[in-house]
This record gives sequence, C-alpha cells and structure tokens, in this order.
Amino acid sequence: MTEIKTSLPSIIQFISTPGARRGRVPAQLRAMYEDPTRHPWRYYDPMVTAVVGGLRRDRLRYELDVAVSRAEDRSETDRRCRGQAVHYAEIRAGMLEVRRRVGPVTVSAAPSGAWQHRGLRVSVSPHLLVERRDGREEVWFLHLKANRLTQATADGALVIMGEAMRAAGCDAVPRIVDVRSGAAGFALGRARDVPMLEAYVRSEAEAFTSLWEAKKAAA
Repeated sequence: MTEIKTSLPSIIQFISTPGARRGRVPAQLRAMYEDPTRHPWRYYDPMVTAVVGGLRRDRLRYELDVAVSRAEDRSETDRRCRGQAVHYAEIRAGMLEVRRRVGPVTVSAAPSGAWQHRGLRVSVSPHLLVERRDGREEVWFLHLKANRLTQATADGALVIMGEAMRAAGCDAVPRIVDVRSGAAGFALGRARDVPMLEAYVRSEAEAFTSLWEAKKAAA
C-alpha cells in the first residue's frame, strides 16, 4: 500500500464528523490533494499570520482588523472570496476573547513533526509555541473552521500532537484552541485516560485508511 499523507486538520475533521458522513471526508480530501489547482488550506493563512504577528508584537486587534478589512476588499473583486470576510470577523472576535481569557503570552515559532501509523502519515504543524504568564510552555494549534470542537473530538488530535512534538524534541503541552468559540481550548488533563486514547487514535487511523482505500478502489 502506498503511504497515505494527510494533515492534523484533516484528522480533526474526520474525527469530528459523525456517523456515515465520515466516509465523505477521505473522499473529499483525495479529490483536493489530487487536484493541483485547489489549495483550500490557504483560505485562513492571512488570519494565522495576523494572530501570530499580532501576539508577537502585542497588537493583536490591529493585525486582525487589517486582515478582516483586506478580506472585505477581496470579497468585492473575487467571487471565490465571498463569505471570507464573515468567517474572518468571527475568528477576530473569538481570538480577541481567547487573548482576554489567557492573558499576556510570549510566542515563538513552533516545531513541525509527523505522526505515523502503518501506512498513514499525519503532518503536524502547530501555529505557536507559547509561554503563558505563569511560565508554562504550550504548543498551540489554532482550529479556525466553523465546526465547534469538544474535549472528546479534540482528544485524538491532542494525542497525535503530543507524540509528534515529543519526537521533534518539544516537550511543551499541546493545546488545540477552538478560536471561534473564544475559549482557551483543549489539553489532555490528568483525568484523561491517555493509554485508551492512544488505542482510540490508532483505531481512527485504521478507519481513515480503510475509507481512503475504499474510495481509491471505487474510482
């Protein structure tokens, strides 16, 4: 079997999609990856740049305002960008609330890594390495999409993040920040049964691989 390459956002999408609809996720991803003209992962790049630069230079609101304003301008001239400004405005509101809740942080570039299970390789590229005001170090992945996460739907991705970051030599605590919710996000607390979650992640990887191969066979 050829190695299947995907990303952490794709795994989050897969895990958080309920029921039989999950089967559509690998099919949609295959179509996206195999079409060189489609780069939907760049849709949120300006907001990621605004968040990172805004936190680093302590002017988060300004950077977010600029990104939203530019999205509004693009929406006027490029039909592909219609609706982008609405999404960006929701992200701006959520990120400003996250910043209010978390308080001052020191940020730097986070390392990248990968998580592997048999023929599935998941690239893991967190957005920020964060030092909280109490000295804790965390590595943040910003979930920017509209679907809201819960602890249960974040757990699997947190396991993957943790293993990938440790393999990359980073011991910071993984955190997934569901930006639009305005909350501080999800981490693996002491109450989580990590060995069970590790087994769960492997089973999800098997399911993803099986559905990916089923779509390939049907093509």
